[in-house]
Order: sequence, then structure tokens, then C-alpha cells
Amino acid sequence: MHIRTRTQRGVAALAAVLLAASLASCAPSADDGGGEVLTIGVVGNSKDQVQPYTQQGSSSASALYRQVYEGLTATDPSGAVIYKLAESMTPNETLDTWTVKLREGVTTHAGEEFVAEDAVESLKWMLDPDNAWAFATQIGFIDPEGLKIIDDYTFEMNLNRPYGPVPNALAMDRVLMRSLKGATEDAPAGTGPFEVASFTAGQEAQLTRFDDYWGEKAGVEKVKLSFFQDQQAVTNALRGGQVDIAHGIPFTDVPSLEKEPGINLLVSETASYPFMSMNMSVPPFDNPKVREAMRLIADREEIVEKAFGGYAVVGNDYIGKNTSCPTPDVPQRKQDLERAKQLLEEAGATDINVDLVTDAAFPGMMEMAQLYAQQAAKVGVTINVKKLDVASFLNRWLEWPFHVGYTSSPYLLTATSHFLPGGSENSTHMDDAEYNALADKLYMTADPDEQCGFVSQMQAIENKRGGDIVVVNGNSIAGYRDGVTGLKEELYGKSAYALEGVTLKK
Repeated sequence: MHIRTRTQRGVAALAAVLLAASLASCAPSADDGGGEVLTIGVVGNSKDQVQPYTQQGSSSASALYRQVYEGLTATDPSGAVIYKLAESMTPNETLDTWTVKLREGVTTHAGEEFVAEDAVESLKWMLDPDNAWAFATQIGFIDPEGLKIIDDYTFEMNLNRPYGPVPNALAMDRVLMRSLKGATEDAPAGTGPFEVASFTAGQEAQLTRFDDYWGEKAGVEKVKLSFFQDQQAVTNALRGGQVDIAHGIPFTDVPSLEKEPGINLLVSETASYPFMSMNMSVPPFDNPKVREAMRLIADREEIVEKAFGGYAVVGNDYIGKNTSCPTPDVPQRKQDLERAKQLLEEAGATDINVDLVTDAAFPGMMEMAQLYAQQAAKVGVTINVKKLDVASFLNRWLEWPFHVGYTSSPYLLTATSHFLPGGSENSTHMDDAEYNALADKLYMTADPDEQCGFVSQMQAIENKRGGDIVVVNGNSIAGYRDGVTGLKEELYGKSAYALEGVTLKK
């Protein structure tokens, strides 16, 4: 049994405007693993698609896209922004025009060279309002009419407003490039280290190593992504030997897995963790006194120990650990049942009976929800924890009055998606004038110190009057069987399917 715990957290500076192309050189190819099939277990979604621009975010889609597609930029396991299909991104002095130089010699899965035409087509599809892509707000600063091809390896992005952290925004794991040359929109050609042999949504994906990959060749010849209904089924498959790697081990299973021969655990301190979201546009959560009471109900230490097995630290009702900026100067919120009762009485909300909806797709979600419901009962609040399948849950993502959410991205992306009007993840329906104004200033500068000043103020607003109950900042645990080597700690909870350098010997 081997457990490694992350002891240091390296997070990139917020504005990586002129990045060193640290992944530019191609390392020697790893051993091909003798033709073995590396099987990874992850909770699936019946709405997943092979094409990269799905309307839902799921672990299974992320695992698939990580192997098949790439972005212009990406984040490395420590959270630093790095170049992938781009070699450089250079702004003008006013930060409203950026020149992108692409890596030369990149071959797509259709055997064509990836060029500026492909990058521009990909960005235009994502930005086209007719496609109503859920994550378009992440790159909404790009003017689609201002995308201009200079030559095969250069294009220009003219923005609709000055924007400093362009490389960071394009590093979001949904902003992926594709090519339609020799392919179709339903089955586009990616540039990643694996290509799709077969795919059935909610069941499995069979992938084969792409030997013409521009970067480090994959260390295994084949990968099978096995999709399961819930997290417990993934863990059981690891125990039974049906999978080699399990994404997202439930914290409550760690003690028993420690005793299992042939099973190892990789623990990463991450910026990815669940929280509970209140829809501030509907009763009773449109009342700030109710929201404050709901936050005061939580016994955070109990949830850390019982729901997360100690693999977490107490949270403080703002999205944190995903920025290198100083934490906001706000007091730690603690359980105060008497004050919670008083606030509910003042709000005329002493008979709250509400569903707390979750897909339980990530460890700790269900346990946190159930424990919080028990705590809420002490002040007369009835919370009914409802578990849905992933597709049904995500179909109504922005409609649930009360649900368990999840964060897994740097703050620069989180602010746009979670807290600004029109954000794809803004399930609290937050629209705070002060927060919005600070966000405008944040995105108009490329100075890391200035950005940090704005971020700290924005997080303080989340803490004071936001709609999220962030009781923990949790860790991520991947399980793997003997014979798997090369897994790395990963800041955003993706260590189970970050396969660079991973090999398998059975």
C-alpha cells in the first residue's frame, strides 16, 4: 500500500501573458506497455459526445477529451499555464489585439496538418450564438468577426474589450481545438495522444495511441475508459480488478483500500471540491438572512472529518485554493445554531422544506449533503437529499433551487463561469454590481499584483453575500493497481486520467 500526499501547492501567477513554451520539446517516447490496455474507471454521462463542444460538463467527458483533443494553452499538474498547440500569444499595448503563433508540424487524427484555419474555425464555432455553446462566456471577450488568419501558423484575435489573461482563459479544459479536414462535425479530428476507436456514451470509450502525435508519445498502446453509474461502482471495479485506475476514490473507502493488496492511492491537494449552491433568484434563498442562516448551520469540522475522512480543510464560503493570491481578510464562519434560528425567524422562514439535489459524481458530495441535512434539522430546516443520474442532474443545472456543485478551475475562469451574469456555471444566479465591476477591472489588467487585489475583494463579496455554502476545500484521491506507474498529483483533480508518462505492466 502506498499513499503520497501533496506537500506543496504551486499555482501559476494569474497573468501568464508571455509564457515560456515549457512543453515545446518532444521528450523520448515511453515504452509502449507491451500492447496492454490501460482501463480507467470514471462516473459516466449518457449525454456525452465525441465532438468536444458538449453542453454539459462531466468527468467522463473530461477524461475522453484529455486524451483526444488539445487547446491552444493548458494547465500543467501544478496549475501553471503552458502552451500546447500555440507557441506564443503576444498582445498589443492596449491588450485588445493578440497575435497567436501555432506550433508547426502538428498532425491531426485525419492525417492533416493542424493550421490557423482549424484554430479559427474552432473558435468561431464556440462563439457562434446559433450553437448556444454553454461555455461560450469563457471566451466571450473574443470578437468572432475579428479572427484573422495571417498565414498557416499565425492568426490574430481582435477582442471586443481589453483582456489581460487571454492565455489563462484559453487554458480552460473545454476550449479545445479540432479539425474538420478529413473528418466531420460529429466525428472531428483531434490532435491528442490518443484517437477514438469506438465510443458509447455512458458505457465506454476505446482509444488507440496516435503514433504521429507531436509531443511525448503515450506510454500505453490502448486506453479503455469505462463509465459507471456512481462513484462506489468505480471503486468496486478497482477492488475487483476490472479497472487499473479509479478516478475519485470516496474518502470513506480509504481505510479499507489501505488494506487491499495490490491497490495504491495517490492523494493530491487540489482546487477541486464540492460545495452547496443556493439559487438566489427563488424563495427562500432570495432572502439574504436565509442564506446567512444556511451557512451558519454547517459544522464544517464535522463534515471535514466524517464526510471527507480528514482529506480536506475547512472552507469559508468562497471559492479558494485556485489562486496564488492572498486570502481575503474575512473571519472564518463557524456553526452558530442560535444565530441561524434568529435569522430564520426574522426572515419568516421557520418552516423551510427543500430538496438538496446531487449527482454524487465526485467523492464527498453525498456524504456532505447527508451530514449537512442532519445538522440543518437541529434548527427545524428540513433538507431532502435527492440523488439523480448525471445527465438528469446537469439538464437542469441552472434551475435547481438547492444543489451540490463542484469547482475545478482557476479563479480567473471560475469568476466568469460561476459568478458573472450569463455564466455557464452561475447556478446561484449571482448578479452583484460591485462584484461585476471588480471583474471588469480584473480582466483589463495583465499585472498579477493588481489582479490579486481584485480577486481578494471578489472573494470577500462571495463570502459576505454570495449563494454558495463552501464548507470544505477537499483533496482528490485516485486509486490504481500495481503495474501502473507515472501517475502525478494534479491541482484540478484529474490525476487519474492525466496520462503523460504513465505506463502499465501486468
